[in-house]
Amino acid sequence: MASSRPPHQGVVLAAGEGRRLRPLTATLPKALVPFHGRPLLDHAVAHLVRAGVTRIAVNACYLADQVEGHVREVLAAAHPDVAFHVSREAALLGTGGALKQLAPWFDDAPFWIANADNVYAEPLRELWAHHVACAAAGTLLVTRDPAFATMRRLMRDPRGFLTGLREPYDPAGAVFCGVQLAEPSLVARLPDGPSCNLRQGYLPFLSSGLRIATWETRRFWADTGTPERLTDAVERARAVLAEVLAR
Repeated sequence: MASSRPPHQGVVLAAGEGRRLRPLTATLPKALVPFHGRPLLDHAVAHLVRAGVTRIAVNACYLADQVEGHVREVLAAAHPDVAFHVSREAALLGTGGALKQLAPWFDDAPFWIANADNVYAEPLRELWAHHVACAAAGTLLVTRDPAFATMRRLMRDPRGFLTGLREPYDPAGAVFCGVQLAEPSLVARLPDGPSCNLRQGYLPFLSSGLRIATWETRRFWADTGTPERLTDAVERARAVLAEVLAR
């Protein structure tokens, strides 16, 4: 069940190598790839800060020194009221493994999880209100933007609660936007070692009554995982720049 405590902590996932973005990521972490003048990581952090987050953990693996240096020298200066923590991984742990490693860092409040490489214009406070209203253990930001129809894998019931995943995709499904809100109980459900918090943390427990809500955005969202998608995101974002580039 959702806690009534507003989320004041969040994790930005920035450990990925970004192989599909080569050659941009040959010497630069994916999270530090520029998007309208600032690294992707900066945009992800700014959205969390705008939502009221005061504690942010950033995981790092590929070119971890660059990520950690940016967090400590740039982001900490830009957001002096936020306590930053860098969680370094010797090898990629996945979403679930990253959260499991951060278990001692979390307190007992709900927390945001955001992929550094997704850009969006959805106000996170609306997702939080929906999370509480649904009494959910987790809430996922999703889209059904026709531009990403071949990425629709999340299946939902008529109330918007998660029912499963379809591979490779299902036209009736929705696209996970890489932003979610989770209750602290999620971390205890995760296995040790590398894992996905959706596949190993949520899906196995749906049959026992676990409620995972979704919040469907109709605002701008883009994946930046390939050079073509990054270019498309940059161009499409111009129309809603003030919303996307959270300050």
